[in-house]
Amino acid sequence: MDSNFKANMKLLIMCVVVLMGGFAFAEPTKPFELSQVRLGDGIFKDSMKVNRKVLDEIGAERALYCFRVNAKLDTKGAKPLKSWASPEPGGAFPGFFEGHYLSAISLMHAQTGDAKLKERVDYMIAELAKCQESLGDGFLFASPKDEFAPDRLDGVAWYRMHKLMEGLIAAHHHAGNKQALTILNALAEWIGKTVDGYGDQFEKVKTVEYGGMTEAFINLFEITGNAEHYKLAIAWQEKEKILDKFHAGGDFTEHANTLLAKMVGCARTAEVTGSEYHQQATENFWDNVAGAGRKTYVTGGTSVHEGMPGMNRLADTQARMAQETCCSYNLLKITSSLYNMTGEPKYMDYHERLLFNAILGSQDPATGWKTYYQPLNANTVKDFRSNERGCYCCNGTGMENPSKYGSEIYSHHNDAIRVNLFIASTVDWKEKGFGLKQITRFPEEATSQLIVRSEDKREVTVEIRVPSWCKDGYTVKVNGREQKTIPGAKLVSIKRKWRNGDKIDVSMPMSFSTYAMPDKASQLAFMYGPLAMVGQGARPWLSELVGDMEDANGFVKKPDAWFQPVKGESLKFAAVDTAGRKIIVKPYYQVGGEEFFTGYWDVVKSATIEDDGNIALGKRTIIANPSPAGVNVECFLRPAKAVDGQIGGKQSWYTKYFPNGMPPQWITIDLDAVYDITTVQWFPAKEDIDAKLAYRYKLEYSTDNKSWKVYADASNNEKPLNSYRHEVKAVGQYVRLTVLPRPKLEGNAARPKIAEIKVFGQLK
Repeated sequence: MDSNFKANMKLLIMCVVVLMGGFAFAEPTKPFELSQVRLGDGIFKDSMKVNRKVLDEIGAERALYCFRVNAKLDTKGAKPLKSWASPEPGGAFPGFFEGHYLSAISLMHAQTGDAKLKERVDYMIAELAKCQESLGDGFLFASPKDEFAPDRLDGVAWYRMHKLMEGLIAAHHHAGNKQALTILNALAEWIGKTVDGYGDQFEKVKTVEYGGMTEAFINLFEITGNAEHYKLAIAWQEKEKILDKFHAGGDFTEHANTLLAKMVGCARTAEVTGSEYHQQATENFWDNVAGAGRKTYVTGGTSVHEGMPGMNRLADTQARMAQETCCSYNLLKITSSLYNMTGEPKYMDYHERLLFNAILGSQDPATGWKTYYQPLNANTVKDFRSNERGCYCCNGTGMENPSKYGSEIYSHHNDAIRVNLFIASTVDWKEKGFGLKQITRFPEEATSQLIVRSEDKREVTVEIRVPSWCKDGYTVKVNGREQKTIPGAKLVSIKRKWRNGDKIDVSMPMSFSTYAMPDKASQLAFMYGPLAMVGQGARPWLSELVGDMEDANGFVKKPDAWFQPVKGESLKFAAVDTAGRKIIVKPYYQVGGEEFFTGYWDVVKSATIEDDGNIALGKRTIIANPSPAGVNVECFLRPAKAVDGQIGGKQSWYTKYFPNGMPPQWITIDLDAVYDITTVQWFPAKEDIDAKLAYRYKLEYSTDNKSWKVYADASNNEKPLNSYRHEVKAVGQYVRLTVLPRPKLEGNAARPKIAEIKVFGQLK
């Protein structure tokens, strides 16, 4: 399509938008293309490298598998992906994960310039084109057409279609693949016919999760200027049901990630067309979630058991499968759009908090597995899941996140370049003959140096963000000379003719602060600068901290005075509460797989929980099923829940161990050393106690995890108890509980549900 025609078509549609609501006249800032930014050495580049291994392990052939199966084409010997990305009829949602994969390799190519990734993108697009040709009528998908029937949609088909479209858009925009746009235009035509065919049933169709179809079509419209694409973008939005409520300053809640995906479309509509209506709705929504409405945790993430919480209602929810990672992915998109439209530093403050915590912390640095949920309760573990065997929604968005770390580090407007984030990187502003190299070890060190690359003494304004968390001591020096800063300013602006090699040094001292639940001031988390700081390890006292909320010199009011650096440990700090209990905190993003931590603390005036001497607390566990390692399980199925010190209570459903299979099921606890074991006591989950279900089981012990001796045999037990306790002398390092089948019980009633296993004894 002729570029002038596209520009004129966009202008025409924007004029219609003006008549409907007008433009939002604000100072925008435009991010640089990913291809103009390169990451330097540091935590983000390290994370990107781990993710690159994930992308290589999956590969193009496996990502094409379901599309080829649906198109009846040769799969070329590839092995199918597992779980949600398995092919029909067994797979739940084939195609969505693969769409994310295409986006991820396209984005990472742009961010790194890696030619091999470009080849992979081009290969995938060429093969998808063959699938589209085989399927006919412009249709392309990983499942049959009949899944789009209004009385089907059982596989959230439109949600998956959105992911495919976004992958094709990324291939075109970030990897320069022209064929991807050809595929998209044909697919968009098929979608238009399908939507028209729904007629009055279209509203029914939109009651099933459809992801960001508005986002996909507004992004496509931005490329093509095709009025039909704009029409489809607007058709998918739910103006009366959702947008009008937010535009008027109200609230609306539903499945959190469903709502967030819709609001990404709203934000992008505002950003692309200049619609004041859509911008106002997005700003009000953002304020409800991340601003005054306080629906976000200390990490910046949101959602409670996949639902969107009410405004200022988060207390006691941090165990409840909190913070779906997809929600953080979409919140980052919404925040970026708002920042681009307004240039308001508050959006970048939040973007930084979300990026350094919920996003950076969502990938296991050892395996590259991604979190689904991100609980922040006492003695919890991260919900990492295998990318290859699970292919969950958050594995998909999780593949994209590291591939675009560079997207908002810098932005520009007019003759100004803005430094938004303190991440080691370079940016090349070719149009101005200007660039910056940022050398920093932030957040390990609270400084950053910017080295200028300037042709012919270019006059450019360099703007540097003043983070909201930096209360005192923020300084900026140019070639050693300190610049004047305005108290309370959110940006430091330096306009001058820059010489090649000029240096800008930024110092931004970090300090501790508390982040309380909006509806419970005594339930709080700690922050160090923008970092969520979590308690290391499992504690007998769970989340209990003893202190006085009103004490002006206590750790709630003055955490900086209480937390002291741990010598030789980067970003690790120790403090002792008023009961003499020591805690060590470190950044949330540093927490790896199966590592116990506590995110939120409950401040009490006097100790209520004592150390009972349980030597199994927080120890490593080994389980019979699932096997082999890498099979995904829900967060409440993780064996760590059996040694987290939490029994019953309001959150019992989220702190029990629920083995992924029928009995017999065993769980082994590695005590780390040989003990004289005196007592083993284990507790069924609350629902089985309430149902008065008797357990049959065996307890064994071992010194080498090979040769086992029976500690207690209750294989014929018929008596239901609140806990099962055995006191026998034994010497061992490993304790194994095997839950046996129970006659007459079927389904979930027959499955083991273990609230806790306690072991007592003395070190040998």
